[in-house]
Formats: sequence, C-alpha cells, structure tokens
Amino acid sequence: MMSFTRAHRRPVFSILAIAAALALAGCSGGAGASTPAPTETVTVTPTATPTPTPTGPDLADPSSWTVDFTGVGPVELGAPILGTASLMAAFSVATQEACPWVTAYAAEGLPSVWLPDPQDTGVVEQIVLQAWSGPAAVAASSPKTDAGVGVGSTLAELRAAYPALTEQQGKYAVFYAVTDDAGHWINFSVMDDVVEAIVVRAEPKIDSEYCG
Repeated sequence: MMSFTRAHRRPVFSILAIAAALALAGCSGGAGASTPAPTETVTVTPTATPTPTPTGPDLADPSSWTVDFTGVGPVELGAPILGTASLMAAFSVATQEACPWVTAYAAEGLPSVWLPDPQDTGVVEQIVLQAWSGPAAVAASSPKTDAGVGVGSTLAELRAAYPALTEQQGKYAVFYAVTDDAGHWINFSVMDDVVEAIVVRAEPKIDSEYCG
C-alpha cells in the first residue's frame, strides 16, 4: 500500500516542480526584458521667406522720382520714345507743331519733361527737365538726384552735393556737369544761382535751344 502511494506521488511532484521552474524562468525573462516606447516622428516644415516685390517709380507722383545718370524716374536713356507715353500718367502731351522732333510732357506745378530727337532715331538720347513757369514754382515737386538736387535747388546746394562738379562752357552760358565715369552725365543749367534745368545724357552738353 505504501509503495503504491509513493510510486503514484513521484510523477505529480516532478510535474509540479517542472511547472514551477518554467514559471520562474518566465518571470525572470519578463523582468529582465524592456519594451522600447514608440518613437513619434515630428516633421518640421521650414517657413518660407517671402521674396521682396520689386518696386518702381510711382507714376502718379513725379516728385518721388530720382534723377540719375541713366534716366529720370521711369524714363530711361536708350528706351523707345513711343513707350514713354504710358509712363507719364501725371503729365499731358505738350508737343509743339513748330518742333515735332521734341516729345514733351507738362503738368501744373511740375517741371516739364522733354525728349528731344532731332535725328529721328525714335530712342531717348537725352532727358530734359525744365520749368516753364520758373524754378520756384516747381522746386518742391521736382524730381531730384539721390543727393537731393532738383530744379529750383541753389548753386550752393549743387556744389555742396557734388564736390567733383565741373564747369562747362555752353554756347551762350556756363553750365555744370557731373559724371559717373562710365559715359553718363547729369548736366545742370543755372540762372541767377538757381538750377533751372537738368539734362541727363551721354555727354557733358546742354543744347542752346530745343525748338527753334
């Protein structure tokens, strides 16, 4: 009876021991293993830098125009004369029958803009700013150089703005000129110590007359 009981219990004990060992092995492996936390991918979109929009002269405000060595405001040397009409929104056409080779634009309170073309090239070869009603009437609204000189500026202001200013002898009077040393000139006609006209062209010259 005793031998039967022992023989019957041994397998039960062995099975329980194996199960316990497997359970311990499983717990040991579970305690030692680590499950990595899921990684969240963040996409950073760079902010686009806006491209500056080029701005040109304000066609409705000639007083804001700059006189430089290659043009006056939107009117540039070498451009077709016919194309200038669309740029002169603040002016009226003032071409005279006696001198059809001069395309002229005029407006109240502004210097007139003349584009003489005696050789009939159809190209802007010089740009003339002048005051029909006198420099004082247009001084405040005249286009100016980047040094602040316009029709109505004084000779003293002109000389102070351009130390390299040269004195030129015209047909009837002295005028003044400054160059960029690249074949471009800004010429200033002065009367009674006041700038009365400005001529942009490719030479130090102011014509003695434009319509005559």
